[in-house]
Amino acid sequence: MRKYSEKFLNDHNILKSAVIGLEFEFFMKNLSYYKTLELLNQYLAPVKVWGFRQYHSDFKPDAENFKIEPDLSGGSSMVELITGPMDYHTAKYYLSKILRFINEHGYTTDKASIHFNVSFKKDADKSLNDLNILKLILTTDEDEIYKLYPTRKDNVYAKSIKKIIPYKEYDFFNVSVDTIKNSIRLPADKYYGINFLHINEDDESARLEFRYIGGKDYEKDPGQIMYFLDKFIINVWNSIDIGFTDSDVEELEEYLKNNISLFKNFAKYDNFLVEFPSIELQVDQSNQYDLLNAYYPKLYTKLFTLLDSVDDLKDCIINFTTIEQKMELVDATIKAHFNLSGYDFIGCRVQDGIFDNCAFINSNVDNMQLTKCDVIDSEVKGSKLLNCKAENSQLINCYFVDGYLNSTMESGVFRSGKLGPWASISSTTKIVSETENFFDTKFDLDKGMGQVDKKGKIEGYK
Repeated sequence: MRKYSEKFLNDHNILKSAVIGLEFEFFMKNLSYYKTLELLNQYLAPVKVWGFRQYHSDFKPDAENFKIEPDLSGGSSMVELITGPMDYHTAKYYLSKILRFINEHGYTTDKASIHFNVSFKKDADKSLNDLNILKLILTTDEDEIYKLYPTRKDNVYAKSIKKIIPYKEYDFFNVSVDTIKNSIRLPADKYYGINFLHINEDDESARLEFRYIGGKDYEKDPGQIMYFLDKFIINVWNSIDIGFTDSDVEELEEYLKNNISLFKNFAKYDNFLVEFPSIELQVDQSNQYDLLNAYYPKLYTKLFTLLDSVDDLKDCIINFTTIEQKMELVDATIKAHFNLSGYDFIGCRVQDGIFDNCAFINSNVDNMQLTKCDVIDSEVKGSKLLNCKAENSQLINCYFVDGYLNSTMESGVFRSGKLGPWASISSTTKIVSETENFFDTKFDLDKGMGQVDKKGKIEGYK
C-alpha cells in the first residue's frame, strides 16, 4: 500500500476546518442484516448504528447516530452505511474503522462506491455559496482518480464534471474564462463525480458530494481513499471566493479547443460519412444522399449527443422518423457513459447508461437505469426500472418501481407498481412495501405467486 498520510501535512489548518459525512456502499458476506447491525454497533461504539427496512429512510444521521439500510439499486444484498457530518479527525477515524469492517465482514464490486460529503465549519469563514464552480472543475484531476479507480471512468453514476463546461454555443476556443463561468448551468441530477445540487442550501445543509471513489475492493486501500479525501477538501477550499490562475485558463482553452473543433467538424453530413463509414444514416428508412444532406442540420446536434455519449458506435442503422421526430437505432451495440433521452433502440445490445423516455424493442439491456421507458420483447439484466412499462419481456435481477409490469421477473426487487395479466414474479424476487422487511421478506405460499388485488397492484407478502 502506498503511503499517503503525510502528503498534505502543510495543509493541516485547512483540513481541520472541514466537516465530513460518509456514505459506504457494500455487500454483506454470509451475515444476516441483524448480525451485521449488531457487529457494526460493537465496532463503532460509542456511535449508535440504526438499521432501517426502508430504502432511503427519513432518518437523519448525526455524529453520534449512523444508519444502515438497503441500497436496492445495487441488488438484493447491497447495503448503504451513512454517517452524519463530523469534524475532520473524527471522520477519518470512522472512515478507517468502517473500511476495516467492510474488509472483514463484507465485500465490494464495481457497483459499490464511497461518497464524501464536504463542507466547512462556520468559523472557517468559507461558504459553499461562494464556490467558484468552474475553478473546481478545472482543478479536479480526474485522470489521477481514474488511474487508481479505472472502473469509475465513464461510470454513469459518477460522470465527468468536465462535461458541465459549455462549448456548443461558441465558435472559438479563446472565450474569456469569466464568460464560461457565467454560462455554466448545473445539471439537474446528482450522478456526477461531484454532485453540486446542495451547494446553495443553508449553511447547515450545504455540501459537495464527491462520488468518484469506488469499484471492486475499494476498501482494501484506506490510505489511497484518505489521500483523495484530503485532496478533495483542499481543492474545494482553494475554489471558494478565489479567482482563476493562468493554469486554469490554459486548462479551459485546451478543453474548449478540443470540444468545439469536434462539434463544428460534425456539422456537415460529408464529414459524418468520413468519420463513421459503418453507420448507415436514414430518414424515414431512406438513405438517399440528397434527402439526408437536407435533413442533416436538423439532426446533427442530437446525433452528436448520441455519439459523444457512447463508446465507439459502429455497424448499425440510425433512422430519423419525421412524423414522430424520433431517432431510432437498429442492430447497435452500445455502451453508454452519459445520459440519453428520447431515443428508440431496436434489436440492440445496450449496456450501462442512464436513459429517459426511451424505448427498447427486441433488445438486450444490461446494468442500466431506465426512467419512463418502454421495454418490449426484451431481456433486461441488473438494471433499475423507474416508472417504466415492461411488456412481454424478461427482467433478471432488476429493481422495479412505480411502473407497469406485464413480463417475467426473476430475482431482483419489486418495490411498487401494477401487474398486467401476464406478469410472473419468481420466488427469489424480493417484494418491498412500506410495512414489510426488505431483508427478511418471504412469500406467503398460501397466497400463491404474483397475487394481484382488484386495482392491479401487487400485495405485500409476509
